[in-house]
Amino acid sequence: EPDVSATPEIGILLDLANELGIGRQIRFMGRHQPADLHRWYSAADVAVTTPWYEPFGLTPLEAMACGTPVIGSAVGGITFTIADGETGFLVPPRDPVALASRLDTLLGNLGIRHRMGEAGMARVLHFFSWPRVGAETAALYDRLLEHPATRHEAI
Repeated sequence: EPDVSATPEIGILLDLANELGIGRQIRFMGRHQPADLHRWYSAADVAVTTPWYEPFGLTPLEAMACGTPVIGSAVGGITFTIADGETGFLVPPRDPVALASRLDTLLGNLGIRHRMGEAGMARVLHFFSWPRVGAETAALYDRLLEHPATRHEAI
């Protein structure tokens, strides 16, 4: 169960939901083991990840691998992992109006959700599978070893 004392943001969000009259429609589920995450992502209509800073963007990849379209902040690695308009949508950070608009688009159109979900799975399989990541990492190391004087150019 989520712990408001350990994660004060949950308390703030619950208070806000109650103020807006939607408190009974919101459930915070707490942490789940990585082996169970695919069940949560697969059951969702949309995954939303809107941090103000994100160096890589693993959460969108996890959701996309499960066929769930994603709305994410246009920051850091999320701008690379989500293909805007194809696998989900990018929104400006700290822009609740843009987020609400994109949520409305996805929740109101099953066809778009399915198309983006399938495109997300394909993107993850093509660009982010372990064999692909391993091969690209090995190729980078090979290039660095071949041309040690130009290491800064290979990265």
